[in-house]
Amino acid sequence: MKNILLSFIMFLFAGCEFQHSKKQTTDTLPRMQNTILFIGDGMGYEQRKAARWSSVGFDGALAMDDMPIKGELITRSYDNPVTDSAAAATAMATGEKTNNGVIGLNYDLGFAASILEKAILNGKSVGLVTTTQITHATPASFAAHVESRSFTSEISEQLLIAGVDVLLGGGESEFLPIEEIGCNQKNGKRTDNRNLITEAISIGYVYVCNLAEFDKINPSTTFKLLGLFSDDGLIRPHSPSLANMTKKAIDILSQNTNGFFLMVEGGQIDWASHANNARNTIQDTIDFDNAVKIGKQFYLNNQNSLIIVTADHETGGMRTYKAPNDTLGESNLFITPSGNNFYISWSTKGHTSENVPLTAIGPGSELFRGTNDNTIIHNAILNLF
Repeated sequence: MKNILLSFIMFLFAGCEFQHSKKQTTDTLPRMQNTILFIGDGMGYEQRKAARWSSVGFDGALAMDDMPIKGELITRSYDNPVTDSAAAATAMATGEKTNNGVIGLNYDLGFAASILEKAILNGKSVGLVTTTQITHATPASFAAHVESRSFTSEISEQLLIAGVDVLLGGGESEFLPIEEIGCNQKNGKRTDNRNLITEAISIGYVYVCNLAEFDKINPSTTFKLLGLFSDDGLIRPHSPSLANMTKKAIDILSQNTNGFFLMVEGGQIDWASHANNARNTIQDTIDFDNAVKIGKQFYLNNQNSLIIVTADHETGGMRTYKAPNDTLGESNLFITPSGNNFYISWSTKGHTSENVPLTAIGPGSELFRGTNDNTIIHNAILNLF
């Protein structure tokens, strides 16, 4: 762990050199000021289709579908054709393939700087938003560096060390010592007696833990925001909603004239798919799409912004049908807004090796066309910096 932290400190000190020594091989690429990366955890083609059919019918389009650039990502990790969220998010965040379970390190457990950290070195503000714990694998991979995704105590500390301007999600208990109870019902989980929420406030963060406090936040006077709205993942119905958290994060981060990088995760799509719970999967995907709408609205007034929507992997082997089909398991009946029936089945309660869809709009979005490895997320955004 000491070696990892030392590598991170050396990376920060090397920032000026990084900015000026990188070869300029992308002069013809359009200018990109802001990046919003939406990751639907566990959201494959069929999860998107089910949400589309449920909300806008067979012929409609979700906000994430209605983008000019379409592609897909290969998701395998370094050591397994079926990735987990840690390895997949690390690949997207750092451009480095790693083993399942590893956060922000390469396959040799060497330090791998993330696109969020490089955005900071480029003078940009940065944020992480999720419906899971903020220390969960996907957000953690953009700002932490640990050998195991289970090291949540270290991850919570590193999120603050990294200087992430906006942190919104669940996981309050990961920031509190075991003898303390915060805004929520559970005791903290930290065994080092540190209260990271108090420490965050002491270095300039505003802390909120419920919807009323969240709604009172004035983005024009708030520059660092930590919002933890549950001890674990956000409780259904999610409050604040993913869309509202996305809007608040954009409003705060966009005050920086150098631009911003924001990662927004629909994290519980994965949880619902693991449980083969089609109704929650559909609802979480629709909620995720509502957050994408917020990003697209920002893009309409700020077309120097790149919006990317993708997933870390597919979960559940979900399949959708317009007629009953029991060959892959029990089919569940759902109805479109116009009254048409459709059905859903599952083939597993785990992850699959399927490619996942990607859609994008904005400067440089054409870089994501076609089938690419998931490391392209980091590499393309870095080129656009």
